Amino acid sequence: MFIKSEQRRLSYQMLVFDEVVNRGSFTAAAEALGHTKSAVSQYVSQLEIGLGVRLLNRSTRQLNLTAAGQKLAKRSEQLVDLLSATLDEVQALEHAPAGRVSITAPHAFETSMVTPIVAELCNEYPQLTPELIFTDERLDLLEHKLDIAISVGPQKDSNYKAIPIGNLDSILVASPRYLARDGEIRAENLSEQTLVILPWQNSAILKAQQGAEISYSSEKTLRVNTSISAINAVKSAVGIGLMPSIFVQDELETGVLQRVLPEFAGEVRVVYALHSYQKQLPLVMRRFVERLKLEFQQQSKLKLKRPD
Repeated sequence: MFIKSEQRRLSYQMLVFDEVVNRGSFTAAAEALGHTKSAVSQYVSQLEIGLGVRLLNRSTRQLNLTAAGQKLAKRSEQLVDLLSATLDEVQALEHAPAGRVSITAPHAFETSMVTPIVAELCNEYPQLTPELIFTDERLDLLEHKLDIAISVGPQKDSNYKAIPIGNLDSILVASPRYLARDGEIRAENLSEQTLVILPWQNSAILKAQQGAEISYSSEKTLRVNTSISAINAVKSAVGIGLMPSIFVQDELETGVLQRVLPEFAGEVRVVYALHSYQKQLPLVMRRFVERLKLEFQQQSKLKLKRPD
């Protein structure tokens, strides 16, 4: 256990170590930090002595991290990120975020998630000028000059960083009017029902916990291009829909919609926040992502408390 004075030294030694790892040499790290090469070497040596492990294998040409060095390098990077975030937050008190913030998200995220969060941020930072683009199409960040894109499902573009936000399940729902009209719905006759189908549901498979599978397909379909359109169509008794429960919770609670074949569910899709920033997100973007994650967590807790 380190005493407080040793902890202070340890923190700076880890910052120096991080610089050495990132720069690849003691000389380059010394130039970046404004130290001499011998001082940088001494800081790393003191860190190794304090921890009782070797962190680097030194040679005349290169530095190689030991197993302990690799683990500490990750922690040192986290320490640098934490310090940067702390400084950003403190400086934001005097230099509040301002200017254009552009976010795109699918239509279904508008009412219950994205717009309320952006409204909160605008109250905190009055100089923001947000631009919100709601579309179920995947817009390119650079082409459309976007800061953040909320996207659902596998991400093919590796040029952008993807931050996992939460998960969307898929459940079958219908209106009481449709159910009263079409009688009992069983797994065997789902293909005889009218199904409301979104573009990404063309080959959807529904699975039960016991292992049974059925196809979400029918000769009678209504095809729509947004989740909001699908929800509205199902509420209008057109047919059965395959919806994320997070977007139909209110309708299920009030009886506007009902679960159909509750033992079956579609695939779980991951929601991501995409961005093109090379390092840490700007403060207001971090706030947005953090609150969106929190909203997903709260919705998941509510879902667990509700009976099917």
